[in-house]
Amino acid sequence: MATIKITFDKRADHKTKDKKFPLVLRVGHARKTRDIPFNLHLKENQYDFSTGKITGIMNATRHTKRTRKIYSDVDLWMDEHAGEIKNWEIKKLKSEIERIFFKKSPSHSILNHGAVYLNRLRLEERFSTASSYEDALKALIKFRMSLKGEDDRVLIKTLFAVKDGKLKVLDDYKHLDMEIKAMDYAFSKDFKAYMSNRYKSKNTPAIHLRSLQAIMNDAGKTYQDLKDHKPLSSIKKQSHENAPAPLNLEDINAIRKLKLEARTPIWDTRNFLLFMFNNMGMNHFDMAILKCFQFEDNRIKYFRKKTHYEGDYFSVLQNEESLRIIGYYLNGQNDDEYLFPIIPEGTTPERLHIVNNGKVKTFNKYAKRIAKLAGIEKKITTYTLRDTWTNIGLDMGIDIRKISSGLGHSSVRVTEKHYGKSVSEKILDEINAKITQIESS
Repeated sequence: MATIKITFDKRADHKTKDKKFPLVLRVGHARKTRDIPFNLHLKENQYDFSTGKITGIMNATRHTKRTRKIYSDVDLWMDEHAGEIKNWEIKKLKSEIERIFFKKSPSHSILNHGAVYLNRLRLEERFSTASSYEDALKALIKFRMSLKGEDDRVLIKTLFAVKDGKLKVLDDYKHLDMEIKAMDYAFSKDFKAYMSNRYKSKNTPAIHLRSLQAIMNDAGKTYQDLKDHKPLSSIKKQSHENAPAPLNLEDINAIRKLKLEARTPIWDTRNFLLFMFNNMGMNHFDMAILKCFQFEDNRIKYFRKKTHYEGDYFSVLQNEESLRIIGYYLNGQNDDEYLFPIIPEGTTPERLHIVNNGKVKTFNKYAKRIAKLAGIEKKITTYTLRDTWTNIGLDMGIDIRKISSGLGHSSVRVTEKHYGKSVSEKILDEINAKITQIESS
């Protein structure tokens, strides 16, 4: 049961030169205590614990009435809310008393709550989401740097350090932190404009704004005083659709025919590229984390890894080309070792996505060289293979429902959303050809 009492904070470093102590409301809960100061320093003989009367200072009567009223109001409030309070931590109880009875606005900074939220994501092993959200916070800190006249082009590796199993804001960035309530509509609009000017990708500002909104929404659910603070809700965060530039079968065959020196990075990239294509446009991360035990009976069996959960299960029969590629890399590894030499063994789950992102950059660099050698003018990236597999299938007249299943989409509507233009063109061409056909005379 929570308790309160009015007492002195007699810690030596809180004692004044004239031997006065801070008068505090001491809150007890779950075998812990916290003090809330009344902003009064008194000598021990200036406060009567039996009556609650303050003497010997200016406005003593007013201060007596104030401290008595706060004590009485808090005591009544705790009695009325005892059922809720018993499940709270003392930190929350203190914060609520300060907010309601001392009219004190608690400090809720974006980096401090970001650390709490990201730590939760880490414990849930949602490392990719945590990394994406930290990128949004890094963008915010760089904006703050620009406002303070600091160099916002510096590389920020991380904003946090792990201490006692929790994330803590690094000292280098504490002066750039800010109260969540200070992030109003005007600030948010300026931040969006800053990102639009800074980043090449039109989608980056929207991604970062949605990430920040997730953190702020969580803060709103955590702290009562932030419940209605939603400055980002009216800021447009629309994504711009990236028009796919898929390869065709001629391009794929040109890549297959390239003469490349074996066991070189560009040779590896060609192998990975074709493997991804042969496996229904497999995601690079899904390929990178394949373990040897997942290759069985000439099949690759895996759950498609999505943002923070495992998606659909696939069991894909490997064609001759993919079997040959797998054979290049099967060298007596244990079942739980990686099939391909992309992710170093021993990489922690928290670093998997970070390491893979670096490997994706390497893939894209060599894919660009492959495209040039094959005489392909289109840009090839890890995303190209998924679009390529889909569009070649549609060109062949394969039922979109089967294509959708192969992509792991939850419904045909999702496929149509991503490839709507290609699907619509093919359907309309087919309909138009039937309607406008001329009978032979």
